[in-house]
Amino acid sequence: MIRVNPDTWQAPVLPKVVPSGDMPGDKVRIGDEHIQKAQTIFPLLLKELAAGGRDRYVVSVYGGSGVGKSEIASLLTYYLNEAGIRSYTMSGDNYPHRIPELNDAERERTYEEGGVEALRGYLGSELEINFKEVNEIIRLFHEGADSIYLRRMGRSVGELWYEPVDFSDTKVLVLEWTHGNNANLRGIDIPVFLASTPAETLAHRIARNRDGKPDSPFITMVLELEQQLLISQAPAAHILVSKAGDIITSNEYLERVNADK
Repeated sequence: MIRVNPDTWQAPVLPKVVPSGDMPGDKVRIGDEHIQKAQTIFPLLLKELAAGGRDRYVVSVYGGSGVGKSEIASLLTYYLNEAGIRSYTMSGDNYPHRIPELNDAERERTYEEGGVEALRGYLGSELEINFKEVNEIIRLFHEGADSIYLRRMGRSVGELWYEPVDFSDTKVLVLEWTHGNNANLRGIDIPVFLASTPAETLAHRIARNRDGKPDSPFITMVLELEQQLLISQAPAAHILVSKAGDIITSNEYLERVNADK
């Protein structure tokens, strides 16, 4: 059982480099916005962990494009480790059936052959994601496995391998992933939703576009469909944080989404 008092917890000083997840080549750039959100989430997370009565927990940090999943998951894992609760950040982006380039091509093929509804059925489904493998990892972790082989995926054909990870003393597995509250996922104890409305997501994409060119119409459609899926999953979140960093309810989030329409 995990016992750290959330009322007396003090955020530790961050090192220059905060350890990130296990996606090869992934780089996190932690800013004040991420720190503020992580420090808002962490006491609530501690309360959930203390109330659960388990020896091991799986926490998912999920949300849409550019919402800061990697950064905030890395911070939560760092805070947990500093509090004496050994934790590990696992990237769900290692578990599609195809490398990114081939998966993008499959998305386009699906759309060309079946239209929007076919694409909607593919995105975040078992056709796109190896949920069976992720679920098995979660099962092994919950059952107390000391070591689990985790997948590593690069961006080129052939860049796929497995590495054993020592979980002998690990109490919390933090899964950072767009699909971290997907209906095909099993065994998530505490889903943390980093929410953004469609308008906020669009504003972020425009702001980060350094070459002045908007996303292609197809990518825009993909992100909009993923956003719709995330909206449908909002009621199942245990902790829900707005783009501004406030803790809100799923009803409040849905009201904001509807106000943007």
